[in-house]
Amino acid sequence: MLNARDTNRPDGGGRFTTAGENRTRRSDGGTTEADPLEWQIGTATTTITPDPDEPHRLIGFGARDGHMDGVENDIYARAVAFEDRTGRRLVFLSYELLFVFETQRSFLEAECASRWGLEPESLIINPSHTHYGPDYDVHEEGLEEDYDRDDDLVASYREFVDQKLLEVIGAALDDLEPASLSYYHAKLAIAMNRRRPTEDGIGFDPTPDGPVDHDLPVLTANTADGTTKALLFGYACHPTVGMAFCNEVNGDWPGYAMQRLEEVFPEATAVFVIGCAGDQKAYPQGSRDLVKQHAQTAATAVQRALVTEPRPVRGPLKLASGSVALDVENPIEDEDGTEVGMEVTDHRPYPIQAVGFGTDLTLLSLSGEVVADFSLELKETLESPLWVAGYANNTGYLPTRRILAEGGYESWQSFEDGLYAPSTAERILEKSVALAERVGARRRDP
Repeated sequence: MLNARDTNRPDGGGRFTTAGENRTRRSDGGTTEADPLEWQIGTATTTITPDPDEPHRLIGFGARDGHMDGVENDIYARAVAFEDRTGRRLVFLSYELLFVFETQRSFLEAECASRWGLEPESLIINPSHTHYGPDYDVHEEGLEEDYDRDDDLVASYREFVDQKLLEVIGAALDDLEPASLSYYHAKLAIAMNRRRPTEDGIGFDPTPDGPVDHDLPVLTANTADGTTKALLFGYACHPTVGMAFCNEVNGDWPGYAMQRLEEVFPEATAVFVIGCAGDQKAYPQGSRDLVKQHAQTAATAVQRALVTEPRPVRGPLKLASGSVALDVENPIEDEDGTEVGMEVTDHRPYPIQAVGFGTDLTLLSLSGEVVADFSLELKETLESPLWVAGYANNTGYLPTRRILAEGGYESWQSFEDGLYAPSTAERILEKSVALAERVGARRRDP
């Protein structure tokens, strides 16, 4: 059984405790002063669990009915702040909810600039995509017509979450202390592609032959005494093991995996970084025992990575961002209503961010529900280590040309009419590679 821990949680009065407090020495008792450490690292965590007595609706499954049944496990927001020797800063913000909405990104970006002088490129947002958190979208488009929605409750929870996110960012920046960064990687095989070809088209079922990305990148921050202060791990897989019948608040397998890692490393803030998981699910699924089983498997894989030879990650920080316009198409019909073609009816901006940790590690942050093909293609194009994250800055599935041709669930986009054009993937990949090169990544030899 995975039990909750109290480290890195707000105390009863709402004060943040950080991973920099009350650190222990190494087990060997060593007290020799470490070499100067290149980074300043700060961490903080706070709960964003809704009031269990309020009639929230959970979002993520169209088949789910009724108000939430309570709280199975608390959900959290976590922040890790990085500062290099030049004083340039980066904040990685993670929280256990479904999406980061565009209006939310704009709000946080403006507040971070005003309060802490952070440039837009200095804020990376990566929600865990748990399907067991409350509705917090202030926009109603894309919702089911019969959805009984309490707009005031949704707005109240959204305001609560946004304020908590700002608090945890500020607390992480206040917690900066000298540390070193190290990169590791391993493999994790709980995910399978969920696009099974059938005689009737693409089914929503596991297929062992579909594209999958089993890479498990890990980044640790250690203080002068060797204590692990931050532990970020990435994987491309939906947090939906509990299935739609679970109507209690929880973080699904990533939430329990973070909790387990924070038990193993009691001074660390563990952060899950979801990757290109648009067509990836963990199997088997459908029970609470399986949720915790997959969480334990993931936590063990992270520990397995940490016994390998670490790769030092040095500065300076290099930050870049950009946007590409994606074409949205709708069918052209003749006078008889027969579809005779497609026409571009809209252009949707698609933001991308890139972070270079010197030349030792490149992080790409893609927006929306990108499928595994994106990360696989980028890793074939760019030299390692390359870390590809998803689900940032806006919502909806981002299909490849193949997925558009095949049809199926991931071929349509959420919260907007129409379909993305076949050029979608190529435009995203081209811009991503350009931004990665700008922050120090190199192309692989042909």
